[in-house]
Amino acid sequence: MIQPSNKEAINIAVNFFKGNVALSLAAIAILVTLALLKIVPFIGIAFAFAYSILSLAIQIFVARQIPELSRSEEMADVAARTKLGDFLTRHLDVATGGFLGIFLIMMVLAMIFVGLIGMNIDIQSLNSGDMQAVAASIYTSGALGALALILLISMWLGYIFPGVLGEVMMAPDFNSAFLKSFLLFNPRFWKRTLNKDYFLLILLWTAIVFVAAIILSWFTISILLLPIALVGLYFLSLYNAAIYFFARELLTKEA
Repeated sequence: MIQPSNKEAINIAVNFFKGNVALSLAAIAILVTLALLKIVPFIGIAFAFAYSILSLAIQIFVARQIPELSRSEEMADVAARTKLGDFLTRHLDVATGGFLGIFLIMMVLAMIFVGLIGMNIDIQSLNSGDMQAVAASIYTSGALGALALILLISMWLGYIFPGVLGEVMMAPDFNSAFLKSFLLFNPRFWKRTLNKDYFLLILLWTAIVFVAAIILSWFTISILLLPIALVGLYFLSLYNAAIYFFARELLTKEA
């Protein structure tokens, strides 16, 4: 199998894209359509869910091809023989289970974080709309400590997340994918992430994604450069798929 690394993940994404450009452009067009439909009143939330699930299904498809490769260049052949229908729908059940599990976790964490901050901020200052009063309330209460705690928790969960998503992507069915998402709270799983190879993979991945996000955000301000941003986001999702799979493989060695 291919040696896990950020370089190989990028190579996999490049080879998949160039192996079947028409397939990738068709997938981008469908994803963009769903993204635009998210703004439709009342039913927009359904399209938002559909976008997230379909995007995850695409990543799962790519990730599941990697174990069959001996070289990243072979991903071009995989893309060349891939049909659009298979690409988008083959792993919808796993993508739906994984998405719902992650969505539920994010909602619970969001409520906990809001509760932590809310308990430490003067509600009257917040309702007044006076930002100076709100800032003073934060500094003179426990809100600053709560924010620091939330930041630390978010950073830790962000570090573990690629490995969790790798497990979700390789789950056999809806139920397994849903349950795998809760590895995010499993101390035994946390322990497996405390190894050099995983740390270096995720550290470099974080830097690459951060820089790419900044660059792509610049492209979105111009209608002429927007297509580049859309292709860039899609390419980033292919790269992420490979990283999530590699993260899982490195953690499997630690099991």
